[in-house]
Amino acid sequence: MDFELSSEQVELQRMVRDFAQREVAVAQEQMDRDHEFPYDVWKKWSDLGMAGILIPPEYGGSGLDSLTYILAMEEMGAVSQTFALIWQVHVMVANMYVHLGTQAQKEKWLPNFASGAKLGAFALTEPGAGSDAAGLRTKAVRDAKGEWIINGNKIFISNAGTKISDGTVLMAATGEQDGRRKSISCFIIPMGTPGYTLGQSFDKMAWHGMDNRELVLEDCRVPSDSLLGKEGAGLRQALAGLNLGRIVFGTLGGALTRACLEEALNYAKERKQFGRALSEFQLTQAKLADMATHAEGIRRFAHYAAWLHAQGQDCHTEAAMVKLMGTRLAVQAATDAYQIHGGYGFMREYRVNRLYREAQILEIGEGTTEIQQLLIARSLGC
Repeated sequence: MDFELSSEQVELQRMVRDFAQREVAVAQEQMDRDHEFPYDVWKKWSDLGMAGILIPPEYGGSGLDSLTYILAMEEMGAVSQTFALIWQVHVMVANMYVHLGTQAQKEKWLPNFASGAKLGAFALTEPGAGSDAAGLRTKAVRDAKGEWIINGNKIFISNAGTKISDGTVLMAATGEQDGRRKSISCFIIPMGTPGYTLGQSFDKMAWHGMDNRELVLEDCRVPSDSLLGKEGAGLRQALAGLNLGRIVFGTLGGALTRACLEEALNYAKERKQFGRALSEFQLTQAKLADMATHAEGIRRFAHYAAWLHAQGQDCHTEAAMVKLMGTRLAVQAATDAYQIHGGYGFMREYRVNRLYREAQILEIGEGTTEIQQLLIARSLGC
């Protein structure tokens, strides 16, 4: 891998950093307080071509690669994990359309995803199916006319209930394989489809500006051309897309670690105890040194995994490693930064309070820490 970034990539990093600090930082405070989706900022972000970062130019996208996407993600994640995750889910869904969609599906949906006029959502998780994705109970049955009738419930679905949400990609069982395993397929569910209802939204620990809610499907009828990809291949298709998602989560862990370092270092230099700045105490210095080392290590590893992905090489294990490493170390960094702040870290007005809350979910999303450990162990022949 060439470790020198192109001039275009460096310029993109600068642009994202400036936009995040100028536009998103203020919106993040509002999101954390008001729990509202940042429509104005999303529009400005989309106007920069970022909603369609991986969508080919012929559909209105920017057509950039995975590494460039990750470079942008780490800059955004250092300022707002919430906005970064809104963007990540949207990009993941758009990418599924790029790789799995028919020509008609691409022409219908991708221009709106690229412009940010429509926001993508991915509905896999159910009350009884999280890490055990194959255990989902939502079913799709084909009727005599060839239409699909879908029944079931989804939970914790991100981006599903905003004013611009549409074209949700939903996973449902469409039969059995080998008489025992469920045959799972992907479906496109337009907003307003009869039988498709937005359920309760959730009061979360963090990510307050991101819409997360239940979806209810009661005799939800969609036409035969709503199938995305091959019938019965949905789980394999979804899991293939998780590699990039796991690299993103690891990257966000690194970005959060970097943000924790900045907050803790600034506070430790200003805060005086026993007549000295906290930064002069070796125990504090050790925490700061760990944060700096971990942030750089995560960043380098994430860049390598993203480069593999961009080259079309197998990165299944590397993606799991980045996710495991980045999110675990982010939790440690947030805990240490919180500890350095002492009682002030308990106060919501301090940024470290939000960083501490945000760190906790990183070990859950896109596959839990335990799932990543199992995947890595399998690669070792265990």
